[in-house]
Amino acid sequence: MGKPSENWLGFAGMSPGSDKYQRIKLIISSADFNYLKLRAIESRREHDPNSPQQLDCGVNLIHFTSGFDNLVLELAFSDGICWVARIPHRPLEDAHKTSMLSEIATMRLISNHTTIPIPRIFGFNVSTGQSFGYPYIFMEYLDGQSLPSGIATSIPSEFHPKVAKQLANVFGQLQNLTFSRIGRIICGEEADQRPEIIPMTWHATPGPLETSFEYFYNQRQAENREALQMHPGDPDWRTACWVLKSALLRSIVEDRVRGPFPLCHLDLHYGNMLFDTEYNLVGLIDWSSAQAAPLEQLSVCPELIPFPGRTEEENKPILELRRLVIESIKEIEAQQVLKAPLDNPDIDLGNMKDQTRVSTYMASASAEITHRQYMASPRAILWVGKRVAKLMYGDAITWEQLREVYGTMDL
Repeated sequence: MGKPSENWLGFAGMSPGSDKYQRIKLIISSADFNYLKLRAIESRREHDPNSPQQLDCGVNLIHFTSGFDNLVLELAFSDGICWVARIPHRPLEDAHKTSMLSEIATMRLISNHTTIPIPRIFGFNVSTGQSFGYPYIFMEYLDGQSLPSGIATSIPSEFHPKVAKQLANVFGQLQNLTFSRIGRIICGEEADQRPEIIPMTWHATPGPLETSFEYFYNQRQAENREALQMHPGDPDWRTACWVLKSALLRSIVEDRVRGPFPLCHLDLHYGNMLFDTEYNLVGLIDWSSAQAAPLEQLSVCPELIPFPGRTEEENKPILELRRLVIESIKEIEAQQVLKAPLDNPDIDLGNMKDQTRVSTYMASASAEITHRQYMASPRAILWVGKRVAKLMYGDAITWEQLREVYGTMDL
């Protein structure tokens, strides 16, 4: 296994004049890294009682990587084991600390209740009041690579059945890791208590929400209003908003309106999947946006949706991969024992046994409608509305006919 820092550029990959450069420079110059090393050694001994008695830890401050929110450093132990330390480089307010705790709780629940490959969390501190001076998370280093583009096109076709089974395993296990309400997950300050649902950060009505109807309808209407503010009086944009609002009737599953609500990654694309050289899925990363959400939301995976601008032949690999994934999910569901929501383990499961499963929904036309709704910004509503209208009505109803009905109708 190579070291994570081997391909990291550090400051060499950043603009010296950027705010991010200055924030990271401040962390490296002011943080107490000796304290961080000691905490890392303590965490290592806690998680690995058989670690060497004489154990040291080095922090690579030259070769590091960073994202929009976090600085990532290599922690190299003297026996060859490597971890990473993730440190927020933006000022941390209470809301951000809550988000950190939610991500930590979510990842620990996944590790404790599934076999989905994600980095283990070995230790953390979300306070700025400790000696290091900044919040941090110690995480497992997964020795895998992300793909250069979408799964269906960048992985050779002979590996598609293998990859499909691995993706199906993710969907199958997530749909059985459920909660009684919609929202983010938290398990107390130490991430070791029974999970509870807390408000979302991005939704028009943060919740926690009780129904999938609230989740989809409230967000749709908020985005529609934003679009109409940018295009007041435009009949095409108003028609598009109405089409997307009407499409909710086709996308919401009636028998799942009140849950249970599975854990959803919310950003499940090739960039957040790590594979080895044999295309084994070795890690799913970036669970910062994960939450309990409707089953319909779980099906939103860009890797399984065709591109409208491509020909049927160009989209064929995606559709074939999707078919293989759905078949594998069905096999998992046939053997799966239904589990109670983690935040309400005493609930009666009797009424849930015949509910719609993710394989059924993913195979339906509704799945692409939900995908288009979720992935579109208010600025793209006209394009999305026309695409969704085509999915719903085909050639039976033209856009001009829809505009005659909806072009002047109040939302």
